Amino acid sequence: MVVITDGGDTGSQVTYEEALRQAQQADALLYSVIVVPIEASAGRNTGGEHALIQMSHDTGGKYYYADSITRLDHAFHQIADELRNQYLLGYYPSQRLADSDFRRIEVRALPPDSAAPRDRTQLMVRHRTGYYTSKAR
Repeated sequence: MVVITDGGDTGSQVTYEEALRQAQQADALLYSVIVVPIEASAGRNTGGEHALIQMSHDTGGKYYYADSITRLDHAFHQIADELRNQYLLGYYPSQRLADSDFRRIEVRALPPDSAAPRDRTQLMVRHRTGYYTSKAR
């Protein structure tokens, strides 16, 4: 999901926590494009911006600031490129735990031992912070 916004809340009907839960339950990636009409933080809704940044992180998406047409164009190209180059991983937990609402996960990538030292820094993993069990959905 791509959201283009200035970060201001003009009529939410759900809380941040509920919006995050719904996004995570839907396995949605949130890409926030935050349009910055005012450069000074004193006149902006930085709380809304921070909420979008956190939600983007928690869903495995990313955020961008766009204070010009050039940066907006750059953000769209980055998002399109990233969506074309994704991998989907699945797993089964080694231990079946009692169902809980939310399970945290961590994903890491290690380069092959034969990778040249300069290639070792090219791996980047961005992932959601966890998932809801099927019972909690």
